[in-house]
Formats: sequence, C-alpha cells, structure tokens
Amino acid sequence: MNYAFFILLSIVTLYPFWYTLVGSLVPFEEFADQALLLLPRYVTFQAYEQIFETSTIPNAYGITAFSTIVGTALNLLFTSIGAYVLSRRNLPGKMIFFTAILFTMLFSGGLIPIYLTLHSYGLINNVWVYILPSLINTFYLIIMKTSFHSIPDSLEEAAEIDGCSHFGILFRIFLPLSLPVLATLGLFYAVDRWNELFTALFFITDTDKYTLQAVLYNMLTSVDTTTQNVITTDRENMATEQVKLATIIVAIVPILLVYPFLQRFFIKGVLIGSVKG
Repeated sequence: MNYAFFILLSIVTLYPFWYTLVGSLVPFEEFADQALLLLPRYVTFQAYEQIFETSTIPNAYGITAFSTIVGTALNLLFTSIGAYVLSRRNLPGKMIFFTAILFTMLFSGGLIPIYLTLHSYGLINNVWVYILPSLINTFYLIIMKTSFHSIPDSLEEAAEIDGCSHFGILFRIFLPLSLPVLATLGLFYAVDRWNELFTALFFITDTDKYTLQAVLYNMLTSVDTTTQNVITTDRENMATEQVKLATIIVAIVPILLVYPFLQRFFIKGVLIGSVKG
C-alpha cells in the first residue's frame, strides 16, 4: 500500500514536467490533438528554434548566467568572510552585530526605501542590481558561521603561531574544511539567482536587461505580440503554448544538470552547518 501511494505521488509530481518536456518536442498537430501526452510519436525542435530566432531568450540567458556565476562566487566570498568574522570568540560587540544581522531577517526596509537606496547608487536599470544588493543571505551566513564554530581551535592557534594571517586562516583552513557546507550554500545561492524574478520586475525597466525568469513571466502573463491586435486562431494559440513550454524547459535544464553533482554535499553540508550552534 505504501509503495502504491508513493508511486502515485511520484506520477502526480513528475507528470507536469513530463508534459512540459513532451509538449515542447512533439509536432503541432500531435500537441493539438492530444490532451494527455505520454510518449511523443515524432520529435521536432521547432518550438526551440522559434525561441532562439530572436535575441530575447539568448540575451536573457546571458544575463541570468552572468548573475548566477558572478553573483554566486561573490555570495560565497562575502558570506565566508562575514561568517569568519562572526565566529571570532573575542570579537568586540559580537552580540550587537549578530542581533543587528538577525533583525534584517525579521524586518524589511520596504520597497520604496530600497528603491531610493538603489537609485542613489545608480543601480536602477543596471545588471549589477541583480548581484550587489544581495551579496549575503542572513540565513546562509548563520549556517556558515555555525560550520566554522565546529572547527577545532587548535588548528587556528597553530596557524597563528606559524604567522598565518586571518585571510590565510580562512582560505587555507576554514574553507577547505567546510567544502560540503560551501557546496551546499553555493547550490542555494545559484538556485536563488537563477530564479531571480522580482528584482527585474521592480528595478529594471529595459526589457533587454531582463533575466530569463522575467522574460518567461512576461510570456506566460501577456498576450503574444504577433497576435495581440487580431483574433487569434486555435492553431496560433497552440503554437504559442508550445513556445512557452520550450522556454520553461530551457529555463530549468541548467539547474537539473548541476544539482546531481552537488547533491552528495547537500545533506552533509546542512547537517554540519546545524549541529553546533
């Protein structure tokens, strides 16, 4: 009975993705005729060719990749530095700093103050708005800090005796010993950045600087520009739906490819980062 339940649950969970994948690959006629798509009789890449005919998707892909790669690297760098500082037992005013950081998890400055702050730094309608305002996630900072606390003090003391600087201790001792946590947080940060939507909608007015998720959001919520001024036919509607399905697949494939390689670090990293407070 338990196996049957989990098999049914797996089917219900996976079928939407399978429908999206098959719907983006089958010819238009097959997509229009079948409400339930199980296996494609024929495979075509017309929907994918259509989304790459213009520069919209490739451009959004490039911006999203830039934000994900550069942003995740900077996230890990600044999160590691912040966690190292907060893990110092002799840090003056440590509780004040930590309380102030926790405060940001509970309360936000509001959209208008955030907008005015970003505007004063020239980040409105700038691709760096995807990266700089979110260099550190407070929750991930706490996980990294907890991981650093689990490292024996004797290693740090030995490094200090040998004349190692704080940056040397961080990059030569703490980070190598925290690779599972680092990989886990890297995955978290990368997924957050790849799925970035609201920053583009709130702080970007130039659609050429939209992320992939923002472009996909516009496709799913607005009328297709090629048919918005005329009465659309069923064929046009179906073709548009296939393009949307293809865009969804293009948006999620990179994460699906990366996740299996980092999955082995996931459970270990979370456990290491939460065992010792």
